[in-house]
Amino acid sequence: MSAGGLHSLATIIKRLEATTSRLEDLASLATSYLPPPAQGTAAAAANASVNAEPTPVPPPPPPPPARAAIAGPVGSIELPRSVVAFDEQIVDGKLKPFVELTKSFASSSVIELVGLVEQEYKDLRELLLLAASCRKPEQGEFEKLLGPLQKDIEAITRAKEANRKDREWFNHLSTVAEGAPAVGWVTAAPKPGPYVAEVKDSTQFYGNRVLKEFKEKDPKHVEWVKAYVALLEEMRKYIMDHHTTGLAWNPKGISVDQFKSSLSLSASAGGAPPPPPPPPPPAAPPAPAGGAAPAAGGINAVFEQLNRGEEVTKGLRKVDKSQMTHKNPALRAGGVVPATTSSPPAAAKKPTKPSKPQALMGKKPSKFALEGNKWAIEYQENQSPLTLDNVEISQTVNLYGCKNTTVVIKGKCNAVTMINCTKTSVLVDSVISSISVTNSPSFALQITGKAPTIQLDSTDSGQIYLSKDCLDVEITTAKCSSINVSLPVEGEEEGVFNEHPIPEMFRTTIVEGKLVTTAVEHAG
Repeated sequence: MSAGGLHSLATIIKRLEATTSRLEDLASLATSYLPPPAQGTAAAAANASVNAEPTPVPPPPPPPPARAAIAGPVGSIELPRSVVAFDEQIVDGKLKPFVELTKSFASSSVIELVGLVEQEYKDLRELLLLAASCRKPEQGEFEKLLGPLQKDIEAITRAKEANRKDREWFNHLSTVAEGAPAVGWVTAAPKPGPYVAEVKDSTQFYGNRVLKEFKEKDPKHVEWVKAYVALLEEMRKYIMDHHTTGLAWNPKGISVDQFKSSLSLSASAGGAPPPPPPPPPPAAPPAPAGGAAPAAGGINAVFEQLNRGEEVTKGLRKVDKSQMTHKNPALRAGGVVPATTSSPPAAAKKPTKPSKPQALMGKKPSKFALEGNKWAIEYQENQSPLTLDNVEISQTVNLYGCKNTTVVIKGKCNAVTMINCTKTSVLVDSVISSISVTNSPSFALQITGKAPTIQLDSTDSGQIYLSKDCLDVEITTAKCSSINVSLPVEGEEEGVFNEHPIPEMFRTTIVEGKLVTTAVEHAG
């Protein structure tokens, strides 16, 4: 045999040895997934296969699918495209970064509120998954499906009101709470996209306050507002792509009951067992047997006396007119208590009538009604927001005596008047005539469209936000102070403003027999 043939034979033997070693490894790997009795049988078969002809290796099992699947009545179904887009664009793209940013700097109250928003979007995703898999149900059944979202919105509102004392972060809380109803687009057919845009504008109203307060202090607050507004804007874009005229259902899908039963079956088959119930609460300690009876005096005795009814006044004696100080000036002038020092007694002061406490003043009934062509909004307190939809050109909006209230006016109206309101905010699209604010301290006004005139009278502290279409407005003031006007910055994105104060100091000179008044400008 030639040297070339020997070399070829040695190469073949080495390749056979490598193949045998590989087969042994595969056999031992396969037996590791078998029960012990079967493992012994498989091992013996593997040893026998070393001396036998090699058999083809079975292909490895296919890898699990990259995306999660939902269980259906027949096998499993890939996630619908609309739900995948929701996860990528909104949950992963905007919501998670916003939550992480909040946790990096915000207070516990804001973090708690953002956590509720995160749960709200999880419930929205479940509804989108159900809609993509099911036929459209009856209206009554659909309202039941909206229950989790309604509870989420109510929980966010309650959490905001519960943390009202957190004044430093209350504008942040209001910003988040204003954006919470955005998930209601599932009921806003046939225009869910414009609905989310309106919610975004309402959110921007409070977001502008945060931008104004922290623009120069901490850029994280500015980034936080922009991230939340971007979340709402991304959801509007998602709706226009996948749910243009309303929540899209699957006309060839299964019923809602079948979908729920399939989910419950898959959860019972593959889910982990439920955690054990918590231990029972500790029993209350028994009362001591020989405990002493409560004392006769103290608060119990006071309530006993008050509960006697008309008998409580039997021990009082009638005061004679000669002993009444308001009928006898001589008694008021004389000192009943002897003086402890030799200094002359102070002159008697005229008694002043005590003012009635605010808590005891009668609260007037609130009003929110259209009377003819006038909207009357009166004595509203802590309402956020009150929305006027589709106002008409001939209608006027009158606010009177409101406190801590936000009013949103959608559409073009004739005029807006605000009188004797405190800490009241108005968001209006467009006005034909004028907007008048009288004796309403700490007001806020934002115009998203156009208004020719703004009149301010006897008002201290106010914020006015103008749109790019409203830069030709005329503002007149009388007996006002601390009024700031925020103008949009040219070339910047929406929501970036520059604040300009309205002058309060004037200089008047006499020129050719006439008074000429100009605003005093301070340099530096």
